[in-house]
Amino acid sequence: MAKSSATNPEAYQLYLKGRYHANQTTAAGLKKSIEYFEQAIDKDPGYALAYAGLADSYSSLAGQWQYLAPSDSFPKAKAAAMKSLELDDTLAEAHAALAYAVFFADWDWPSAEREFKRAIELNPNSALSHRGYAIYLETRGRFNESTAEAQRAQELDPLSPEIVSELGFIYLDTRRYDESIAQFQKALDLYPNAAVIRASLAWAYAMNRMYPQALAEYDKIADQDKAVGAENVVVAGGLGWVYAVSGRRADALKIAQEFRDLSSHAYVDFYAVAEIYAGLGDKDEAFRLLEKAYQQHSPTLSFLGIDWFWYGMRSDPRYTDLLRRIGLPQPN
Repeated sequence: MAKSSATNPEAYQLYLKGRYHANQTTAAGLKKSIEYFEQAIDKDPGYALAYAGLADSYSSLAGQWQYLAPSDSFPKAKAAAMKSLELDDTLAEAHAALAYAVFFADWDWPSAEREFKRAIELNPNSALSHRGYAIYLETRGRFNESTAEAQRAQELDPLSPEIVSELGFIYLDTRRYDESIAQFQKALDLYPNAAVIRASLAWAYAMNRMYPQALAEYDKIADQDKAVGAENVVVAGGLGWVYAVSGRRADALKIAQEFRDLSSHAYVDFYAVAEIYAGLGDKDEAFRLLEKAYQQHSPTLSFLGIDWFWYGMRSDPRYTDLLRRIGLPQPN
């Protein structure tokens, strides 16, 4: 029996529960998924697939959604991915998990692409692999390929809010705002309590200059899920940006100050604070904070070349220089 298969039926059930909770994109869901993956490993220490799931959850906690400090997550993500590969190097999910980890943690673009492609070669029907590769291609500005990968992931797993929302981000990055809005709404139909997806819908409305609708979406997010906090960096920072672009300058600056206060005793990804100042049109402060994010080796800087927050700053030499240092292509 392949090491990727559970020898214990209970371990397999625990693995499925882990993936279910991870798909919800919330901090609580990802932490719960880690508990289930660890329980699966306790039941079956040779279960490579459970290690791959564990790696993915740790990468998501610190990478795309910024719920945890990178130093708390990425070493665990890479260790779990390597363990999964050690147990079964023919497991697609193990290669995808390693790719996802080095993509965010190391900005190792060649290794990430190599591992994603190997994962898809091993299992063309892995939705996780196609979704991960879609994110990679998106950050490289290869949008046609990225769209195709995200669509394939959605075909394979149409009930995952995380996978369904990925197309929304690609549409947002390519200024197809109406399609982005529709895609995020589709993801929210699957899981209405996903604060990061509802915030993403708000950003799409804001980019479409539909500011009342953007603010209305944020009103639907529970206060504790959008308050400035170590686990709310993406959602709260995005709210600051929405305030900034919709003309509520004082509210935007209040959130920025709260992040500064928080950074004195907790990890804060300064990328999220920089976007508030970009929305306010304060390029100097935005670049100062992006430089701090670079010194932090912020995993979110992987998206610097495509994120809509920086559209007004792309002609600045400081933007070009930062992309060069990270190893990202210049946007078209």
